[in-house]
This record gives sequence, C-alpha cells and structure tokens, in this order.
Amino acid sequence: MMLTPRQAEILAVLHRHAAAEGMPPTLQEIAAAVGIEHVNAVAKHLRALEAKGHIALLPNRARGIRLLGTPAADDGLLALPLLGRVAAGRPIDSSAEAERVLRLDRTLFRLRPDYLLRVRGDSMRDDGILDGDLIGVHATPEARHGQTVVARVGDGFTVKRLHRKGRQLRLLPRNPDYTAIDPDPREDFAIEGLFAGLIRPG
Repeated sequence: MMLTPRQAEILAVLHRHAAAEGMPPTLQEIAAAVGIEHVNAVAKHLRALEAKGHIALLPNRARGIRLLGTPAADDGLLALPLLGRVAAGRPIDSSAEAERVLRLDRTLFRLRPDYLLRVRGDSMRDDGILDGDLIGVHATPEARHGQTVVARVGDGFTVKRLHRKGRQLRLLPRNPDYTAIDPDPREDFAIEGLFAGLIRPG
C-alpha cells in the first residue's frame, strides 16, 4: 500500500536508527527526528505503517517496533520512495502518496536522501536541475544560506536556493526567467529538506 510523505519520512527514520544503533527508536526520538510535537501523532503514523505492512508493533515494549518488508539495504543500495512532484517554478501540490520505491546506489547522492521527488519546471536549470529529474531529499527542517532546499509554501512544495539574511528568508530560482519567492508570514511555510543529489531518467 502507498505511503504518505510523512509516513515515508518516519519509515526512513526507523531504518536509519536501526542501522546506526542496532535497535528501533522510541516515540520521542521519532518525534524529534521528524519535527512532530506530540508522540500521539507519531503513534498514529506507526499504526498506519503497521496496517500497510511495513512494521509490526510489539505491545508493552519501549522500543516495540519491528521492521518488515524492504529492509535498509546492505548492498550499497538505498530503498527510496518516490513521493510525487516538486515544482521548479511556482509551488505545486505535492501531497500525492508514494508512486513506487526505487533501489539506487547511495554513491549517487552527496547527502543520504530519505525520499525522491520528480521535478516539474525549469527554474533551477542553471544549477543543473531539469524538468523530469528525480531529486533526492534529505529530510531536515534546518538549512543554511546558499543551500538548495525543498520548501513547503502554502499547500505546495518547491525546490529553490535558500537566501537567508537575518530572519528574512527568500527562495531564489536559478533561471532568470523566474522571480524569487518571498514567503508570506500569514501562510504555511517550512523547510522540508535539503537537495541531496539527482538522477536523470533515460
């Protein structure tokens, strides 16, 4: 069954933590990793992952999560869900569930990606990100000035170069045909992750 972007992000956290620590994370550790305030919300996502066959929840255990299905790859490949589209232009809706999971060589990426998005538009052309590319996204709410980010603006996602001056943020295109995006403080805005690299389907 398909995963939502948040479910895929949590599943990636489970695999990373298990690979690094040899045990699953606690609800509090998952909440901190993905920026969820309440552990009850994490528990709801875990129940959905269990219903979709990705994990088994073991009752009355502090770390009672067992990973099922596709494990974290130990053959140099990453199992990455393709979660829909991201705009290289104006923000577009990116709420679609995962299309499929791709197994890709980890050396293709400079950061370890948590999921993939398909680029629509050419506003990042001068940085080599073209329409139709699949970009890897390293999920994090933190980004520095000058980094290429995937950001949520209102109800849509977009990929842009982050310009940070004090507390002011702008999202800059890398194509002179496009204008910068200045997030409206009245609308929903968040950094969803860092650009981790791309693959160009043949």
